[in-house]
Amino acid sequence: MASNSCDFTNSEIFVSEWVDPVLTASGFDACSDYVETYWLGVIGPSATWVLRYLSRELEVFPNGYCLDLADTASALGLAFRHGSGSLERAIERCATFGLIAQTPQCLVVRKKVPTITKRQLLRLPTALQHSHSQLFAAS
Repeated sequence: MASNSCDFTNSEIFVSEWVDPVLTASGFDACSDYVETYWLGVIGPSATWVLRYLSRELEVFPNGYCLDLADTASALGLAFRHGSGSLERAIERCATFGLIAQTPQCLVVRKKVPTITKRQLLRLPTALQHSHSQLFAAS
């Protein structure tokens, strides 16, 4: 999926699901404990909340929905500044890590996310590295 920057000059943007057959079968739900435990340390708290919020809304509106950026920022305790706010930075962070794809008029969001990479894992605390290894040793 191509990733371009969103046009944050508008106050609304369309959100749809990024369907990936591989992750649909083997990924982790964006609202799962896995995301909270392992992805949180990689993408940070604001990006984690944004990912979860957008994913939850896709459960309610599976064909996509129009997102009011100012209302969403306010609901998440973030700022929307038409390109320079903390909401926009959180969306960009999700896009950097391949959890959201951007087009000028749309956000395409993964409801199922991949496991973190080995490089990302090595940046987490030792206790999380160990628990991650145990999680996959048991499967």
